[in-house]
Amino acid sequence: MKRCRKCNVPLEGIMSKILGAARIVSRSKEDPSLCNRCVTKNNKNDYTCQICDKVIDEATALTHIKTEEYLLGLIRKDHPEWKEDKKTCPKCVEYYKELIRKAKI
Repeated sequence: MKRCRKCNVPLEGIMSKILGAARIVSRSKEDPSLCNRCVTKNNKNDYTCQICDKVIDEATALTHIKTEEYLLGLIRKDHPEWKEDKKTCPKCVEYYKELIRKAKI
């Protein structure tokens, strides 16, 4: 199910249809990966995480960065030969993203 990158509200499925019909939340026309409410917020201090692809707001940035550092530490532990400035295999990136999604770390 597709969800808003920023607030995680459903953009597909039955809940999306209910929210859209009630004119509460819908997929943004400007950025299909965000809901209409998150697009209107448009905070200049937000950034997109390179690991999970979510838009992170300034209020939670420090926590998210610490989580990223922990994840990078796990990668380095599992693969000591890996360097951040080198190209990373898309399959490996997906593996660690899946760990985040399933909260195994």
